[in-house]
Amino acid sequence: MNKLIEQVKQWHYDRNLIEGSTDKAQMGKLYEEVKELNESVYYRKNPIDDIGDIVVVLINIAERNGLTLEQCLEHAYNDIKHRKGKMVNGVFVK
Repeated sequence: MNKLIEQVKQWHYDRNLIEGSTDKAQMGKLYEEVKELNESVYYRKNPIDDIGDIVVVLINIAERNGLTLEQCLEHAYNDIKHRKGKMVNGVFVK
């Protein structure tokens, strides 16, 4: 997986999407991709492309902020690992 992430990072650099873009511009792209995922879920389509596109944009935002996906995921996991909660209408509520 790390090799693939490095290839995606390089793809961003090759297209000047790190130095030549902004977090704000990438957030616009992320919203666009999340809307596409929403449509896939709503219409029960295979979300593989939409999820992948979201991860590609997240790699860009992480890279431009000096972070890795692994660091971000570890941070999030450390926030949630001891949470107690319950399911309410199919959603975990802390």
